[in-house]
Amino acid sequence: MNIDLGKLERAVKEAIAKSAFVETEVLEFLSEDESKFVRRNVATNPNATNTILGSLSRDDDSYVRIGVAKNPATSGQILDFLSKDENDEVKFEVARNENTLSETLAHLSDDKHPVIRRCVAINENTLPETLALLGEELYDFGIKYFVAHNPNTPEEVRENLKKNLPRGTWAITPNIEMLRNYYDNEDDDWD
Repeated sequence: MNIDLGKLERAVKEAIAKSAFVETEVLEFLSEDESKFVRRNVATNPNATNTILGSLSRDDDSYVRIGVAKNPATSGQILDFLSKDENDEVKFEVARNENTLSETLAHLSDDKHPVIRRCVAINENTLPETLALLGEELYDFGIKYFVAHNPNTPEEVRENLKKNLPRGTWAITPNIEMLRNYYDNEDDDWD
């Protein structure tokens, strides 16, 4: 039975794009759909190929690129490309992805946004030397906390941080709301 995917309603194409049972050829077709909602669902589908995800990593819609950055199937090379995105939410998801390359995480460890640096401090692909540099953070307690608890942190750095962190405290795991609130609070500081 042949179905003309182009003639389906958007909601049907969105559902197909999310399906775990969809064929690669269908995902390829839907990745070029005019609807950003359909493309977003393809971007988050773990069955999407590197070719599809690579194409969607250049999409005009930032939420499509965020979907690619979140996808556990996205390769380190694509995540490296996305780490240079102008959208902080894209970089946030890259820093959280388990496939992100250590070199990419080292690049993101210099990001202006402390919430993105916290994600780098948590990521288990972060190199010991990057964690040691993050451990020198002056202003964000959360970054130091996550560096102290990352298994890749050099023992000397970890012990020093644990001695200097306030006892009985913990940091909130970075989330997208923290990223957005950072800008709201930053605007208030400059008034």
